Amino acid sequence: GQPSSQPSGQPSSQPSSQPSGQPSTQPSSQPSSMPSESPSSQPSSQPSTQPSSQPSESPSANPSQGCENMRTDCGWGIFNPWTCRCDCPVGICLDNNEQCYHPCRETIHTNPWGGCSPGWDCPWFPDQESGHCLSELHQPNNFEIYRTSKECCDEHFSSSSACLQDSKNSHDPFPWPIHFPGTENTRPFAPPVAEDIWGTEASHRARWFPDLINKLNCVWGKNYENWMTTEGFEAYYLFGNDEDCCEKWYPARSDCPDVQRAVNPEAEDEPWHSDPYSMDNYYFPDFGRTSCGFGRDYPAWFGHSGYEKHYLFRTGDGCCSKYFPTVANCPYENSIQNDYFWTNYEDNVYNLDDMPVIYNHTYYPDLNSGTCVNGTDYPAWMNSDIDFKRLYLFKKLEGCCSHWFTDWDLDGCMNSVIQGKYDVEPCPENRPECNHMSSVTNKTETLMGMYYPDIDAHVCRGDRNMPSWMLSEGYTEWYLFNTRAQCCAAFGFC
Repeated sequence: GQPSSQPSGQPSSQPSSQPSGQPSTQPSSQPSSMPSESPSSQPSSQPSTQPSSQPSESPSANPSQGCENMRTDCGWGIFNPWTCRCDCPVGICLDNNEQCYHPCRETIHTNPWGGCSPGWDCPWFPDQESGHCLSELHQPNNFEIYRTSKECCDEHFSSSSACLQDSKNSHDPFPWPIHFPGTENTRPFAPPVAEDIWGTEASHRARWFPDLINKLNCVWGKNYENWMTTEGFEAYYLFGNDEDCCEKWYPARSDCPDVQRAVNPEAEDEPWHSDPYSMDNYYFPDFGRTSCGFGRDYPAWFGHSGYEKHYLFRTGDGCCSKYFPTVANCPYENSIQNDYFWTNYEDNVYNLDDMPVIYNHTYYPDLNSGTCVNGTDYPAWMNSDIDFKRLYLFKKLEGCCSHWFTDWDLDGCMNSVIQGKYDVEPCPENRPECNHMSSVTNKTETLMGMYYPDIDAHVCRGDRNMPSWMLSEGYTEWYLFNTRAQCCAAFGFC
């Protein structure tokens, strides 16, 4: 029935509309298994032998249009300081709250970090075998990723005093400023020591050698497999001139040798071989398009665990003739990709332009009203722990409505959002100049300006004449509202 117009005393318990426990839709945990399409093995750790000084593993400052005012919790992903959004690992997608908690298959055949630079903007992940953290170009199986090596070490190797330095030493030194092509600076032309037969040794000299899997031709370079240098093999696989190589391996080919370099046997060595740094563009089979693509956005597992020689090609003809010999429009693209990895979702914005405005709003569901409220005037329990925050507090209206009202009235939710109040005025855009201004300077005055239910008249009023007990702690949350719509929905009036 309806509550009485005057309470008999302090309420002995919270109204039943407050949830008594955890919501039934608990957030998912780390996926228990990986998609079968993704290779399951991890590459061998390859510590660096180049004791050069290390630059910062992340930019010294955020861009001028930074994200100081944004929420940066990303779940299984990492926050991108250049675009002010979460980047998710392979097999994980953004959920309705713009966080990386949603297991998905859509990203299995992608490389979200295509074009990143190890130790700079490639994610870090814990490697138990080496006892420290690594930062690599291709990560098809990593869910525990971090923006910096320090975050990774603190979480997984907190007892190790050497983790931070070992982690930074484990990847090739970031050759600043060679990252920007056209400078006079040079870098050592040597990869880390190879700990597996497919890697390339730091001591390799340029030789002619047979590319046995990819080109099926003789090529020149240093990026031959490590096993070719071992005892009993070198005389058969490494040559001082192209004639000896072609005569030994491809005497029937009139186009021997091949004038282009071979595909790197381990793509993690690319920072040492590639120009521009840090990752070559390759032709690769795009089975979804039934043709060959080109660039650095090939599936992450194509550049992992020895798959490079099977799926990555220097020429479009090499890819097309192997995988799509009867397709006329192959390859379907030839444009070189040299941008940062995150420009794949900001490809219409020039590097020198301001990033799109991102409004720092908060939305929460009002189940009585059947829509979402834009504000921070939500019940305290919605922000009481991390699980409640994920389920009830959203960065975008679309996420709030999709999560709570898809089966009820999604369009109605989107078209009837309630404008609530903010404890602190939200910054209008993702710019550091934003000033955090408190919207509540006089708590009593603020409460007096809210709507309240007139129990006897069955209406909601905003005339500042609410009973004094409604202003008391323990009652305001249930009897005072920022909008008439919220009051009416809660008490069934209007």
